[in-house]
Amino acid sequence: MKKVVMTSTVATGLALATPMVAEAALGDQTLRFGMNHSDVIELQDVLSNKGFFTYEKSTGYFGTITIDAVKDFQRANNLTADGIVGPKTFAALGKAQSSNGQASNNNNSNNTTTTAPTQVASSGILRNGSRGSAVTTLQQQLASLGYYKIKVDGIYGNGTRQAVLNFQRDHNLLVDGIAGPQTLQALANKAGGQAPPQNSNSGSSSKPKEETATPAPPSNIANGIYRVGSSGNAVTELQAQLRSVGVFNQNPTGYFGKDTEASVRAFQRSHNLTVDGIAGPQTLAKLREVATNQGGQQQTGSGNSGNSGGSSTTSPAAFVTNLIAEASLHIGVPYLWGGTTTSGFDCSGYIQYVFKQQGVNLTRTVATQWNAGTAVSQPSVGDVVFFETYTSGPSHNGIYIGNNQFIHSGSSTGVTITSMDNPYWKARYLGAKRLH
Repeated sequence: MKKVVMTSTVATGLALATPMVAEAALGDQTLRFGMNHSDVIELQDVLSNKGFFTYEKSTGYFGTITIDAVKDFQRANNLTADGIVGPKTFAALGKAQSSNGQASNNNNSNNTTTTAPTQVASSGILRNGSRGSAVTTLQQQLASLGYYKIKVDGIYGNGTRQAVLNFQRDHNLLVDGIAGPQTLQALANKAGGQAPPQNSNSGSSSKPKEETATPAPPSNIANGIYRVGSSGNAVTELQAQLRSVGVFNQNPTGYFGKDTEASVRAFQRSHNLTVDGIAGPQTLAKLREVATNQGGQQQTGSGNSGNSGGSSTTSPAAFVTNLIAEASLHIGVPYLWGGTTTSGFDCSGYIQYVFKQQGVNLTRTVATQWNAGTAVSQPSVGDVVFFETYTSGPSHNGIYIGNNQFIHSGSSTGVTITSMDNPYWKARYLGAKRLH
């Protein structure tokens, strides 16, 4: 047990020799690589709630996994991606700093990060951690359509996010769990009433809020590298190809915004590429290789597998991309013995659910899924990896996502991403099967 703990510690770069400094509230001090502090635990908890920190537990050490999570969060929020958590990053996390550097934090002591109602109203974007009357309206509209079935409390938590995900999936919207202008308007149209207020001051921001914004003149497209802010025909082609593999679920606009960046990240993650949201030569080459829409022309149909599944018109590579994108949507869903829904999964229930969204019906248990699969010597992205845990034979499984990592529903973690090199799992690995 001691050896397992120590090795797991090394996996996150836990510097045991670094002394813990005095207790302080998150936001009191700038956090950066190499720190070992209770504030880092709270930072990791907040990033985990938002889906950026995916290690199996918060460690308190600001190592490579934490810096990558911070950079991903900063890129997603249009901040300088330097991996340093200062005032602007704290503000985006919902942890505001006052002018003297002391935290101005009205959050409860739990790990739920909140955003002030004024921020919600001005941005017109609701996401995990948002709260206020706009969230109450959102929950009421979702409830009226049968998507939200728990208490209306004005707090955007995992239950609200899952309801938004299901609504987006059913209405051919970008499935990201974030209620932006497109989702809010579609919800208002279906439920009746008005969408929560959005910012009408066009001069307050220099960047479009959504992918449907009017494309800017061509920019930042030099050297075949496309990133947030790029626009033009090349971006239209990029979006069409991303749509053909199922990660961009709206009509191409020619503007590379946050939705396109998220789609590029999903594609990169499922094809073992550097996940930076920038479409450079490697990403573009892989996309040209696997896209079902090689010419970049818009296909007919929704381009979204939705709940109906079915992969008859999808290439094997596109199937795998969609599978991993679906699996990633449920990170953070709690573990539930016997669970087969987004309210809670056990390991095989999670596998069964994710594959079903792509039109593949699997058996229910780990053992029968093991028996149904085709053995492979080394797992590829989309294969299912099996482990022997509490009983002889296969008793736990997950989906291999590349980089020697798998995504699974662990009994102590819920749906999370874990390294195959983790001593616990490495010692119990049985093999991989292909189930598609």
